[in-house]
Amino acid sequence: MPEISDREIVLSLISHTNVGKTALARTLLRRDVGEVADSAHVTLVPEAYALMESGDRRARLWDTPGFGSNLAKLAQRLRASDNPVGWILHQVWDRVTDRSLWCSQEAIRNVQSEADVVLYLVDASQSPAETGYIDLEIEVIEWIGKPVLVFLNQTGTPDPGRDERNEEAWRAHLSRHRIVKKVSTLDAFTRCWTQEHEIFVEAAGVLSGGKRETARLLSEAWVSRQLDVFEDSVAMIADLAYSALADTEELGAKSFVDKLKQLVRKSDRDRDFERAQRAMYARLSERTKETVNRLIARHGLSGETANQLAASSREAFAVKRNVEESLMAAVGGMGAGLLGGLAADLAAGGMTFGGGALLGMLAGGATTFALARGYNLTQTGTNRVRWTEAHFLDQVKSILLLYLAVAHFGRGRGDWLDPVHNPAHWQKLVEEKVTNDSGTWKSLWKAGAKIEDPAGLKKKLAKEFRGVLVGVLGDLYPESRGIFGKS
Repeated sequence: MPEISDREIVLSLISHTNVGKTALARTLLRRDVGEVADSAHVTLVPEAYALMESGDRRARLWDTPGFGSNLAKLAQRLRASDNPVGWILHQVWDRVTDRSLWCSQEAIRNVQSEADVVLYLVDASQSPAETGYIDLEIEVIEWIGKPVLVFLNQTGTPDPGRDERNEEAWRAHLSRHRIVKKVSTLDAFTRCWTQEHEIFVEAAGVLSGGKRETARLLSEAWVSRQLDVFEDSVAMIADLAYSALADTEELGAKSFVDKLKQLVRKSDRDRDFERAQRAMYARLSERTKETVNRLIARHGLSGETANQLAASSREAFAVKRNVEESLMAAVGGMGAGLLGGLAADLAAGGMTFGGGALLGMLAGGATTFALARGYNLTQTGTNRVRWTEAHFLDQVKSILLLYLAVAHFGRGRGDWLDPVHNPAHWQKLVEEKVTNDSGTWKSLWKAGAKIEDPAGLKKKLAKEFRGVLVGVLGDLYPESRGIFGKS
């Protein structure tokens, strides 16, 4: 059995003041702790929080006061002392005479007495050349002799390429300090959950004996917990997509003459479609908001979405109509032909109306008659509208992007805010993944025309969503590919 002391690892967050230590603590802990403000020395005394527990293993996270502007004065005193650490531990008068210097001393005291590993945060919005205090702060920490992991914070909108360049620049700059063991990105505001367990992985790399094993086990437990959140999220978005597939709106039963009139008279047709459109968009908007709010809560965030889906054109609808063969033959036999362009839509399982107008014309009653027969053989024969294949695919992409937005939202940003726009590389990846497997998505849309096995269809949707998200997250964060197992 490992010693009791080896069953716990202690991590101390430390940095220059106002870099985001408490914000990162909130993000990792999934709850609001301490105080967050855009000012210096908000945290005045070290505070400890339970970060992770698994069996008899646990991790504690310390949030410490930030280093102040008088650190040069502290470094000068330490250099002149025969016992720098002992000097700090017995220094008390600066609490009254120099608050900035006192906060720096409190941070060092915490590292010396508590930490197994130091998590040093850097403001990545600035280059190494712009942050002259960094080397001085690392020099002070070196007197303690604890291993230091550097994490880049305040990186801005997620950008893997930029993050890699930033890491290289900071790694090169800090290479002179042997105590710095690793430089990584972990933003309190826009990190992804797939990055968080790296704290434990990297801690295991600098610890030894039982503590190394504790860090490894806690890394596995962290991943397992977050995968539960991921799987629940996949189920939620699959349910939302299923609702879109199953959603229809009645156009009303019409006589042969009424149907013929409606095909010709745009105003009557428009009123029916406008009513259906409003009803379906209202349901889509409400279901989407409910799903996003559930995702927000499941990810340990606070707040709710205020997003309203904008109205769209009638191109969003596919029409299932009980069209009598005699009517189709009569219309086609008019010579003008009202149903041109219908073949592709019929093959996809629906008859599409775009921009409020019928889709063109096919000449010849025989051709139209044959299309009508094929249509009636594959459809239920009810006067209903449903989302078109194209609109469903757009919904799939939108749902995936909504998930990515929630999965990257850190509590350092406060309550949830609906994204104004998503990073371009997210959109590109989602578009590629959905397009590459468009055949499967289209077959799922076709299955929605006549749902015989709701549970089976939901399961297929969940499998497809999971596959896309595993691929997207793996491309965004290659080091995370191994955590998903078989997709």
